[in-house]
Amino acid sequence: MTRQPNGSHFPTISTERLVLRQLDHHDAPAMMALFGDERVLRFLDYPPVDTHQKAVDMIDWLNREYEVKCEPQWGISLKDGGVLIGMCGLYGWEIRSRHIDLGYHLLPAEWGRGYATEAARAMIRWAFENLDIHRIQADITEGNIASERVLIKCGFTVEGVWRESCWEHERFVNIKQFGLLRREYEAARLAAAHSDAGLS
Repeated sequence: MTRQPNGSHFPTISTERLVLRQLDHHDAPAMMALFGDERVLRFLDYPPVDTHQKAVDMIDWLNREYEVKCEPQWGISLKDGGVLIGMCGLYGWEIRSRHIDLGYHLLPAEWGRGYATEAARAMIRWAFENLDIHRIQADITEGNIASERVLIKCGFTVEGVWRESCWEHERFVNIKQFGLLRREYEAARLAAAHSDAGLS
């Protein structure tokens, strides 16, 4: 099986309020703001992106993930004004086991507005429609309640806890794994369609 999804160009996704698009070097200041904020880095084992060159290098690396692995890493921008407010992406595509991981990060000023859930739902739909995958999964550092809520809203199930399995910020932390199977996603979409038909 090939890693090539439908279409050879980088996929752009539009939602009600957002555009998920390819990052470019003009996004470097926003990426510095995002990955230089200690509130964003609290549950990430990333070094701060504290220079323009580090931001450019990060953007180039993220874009190569699609070129080499067909794992898109999107910039999240607002339809109203086009301002970059975060990034999200798919990674760790296991072709034989047919699963992929999902992640998302938003500027703190945009937290609590439902943007992460909106972006995650768009990624999930794109992944199931364009990749030959059986499941999407996500690992969340225990205590990251806001991120957990996003996954639950998107239909994910908590599958377990890897106790003290990751070294973050000079300590071992528990990692909670969430998963969404294709049949669960399709059943939820079918139920939503029937519900909408009943209301029309």
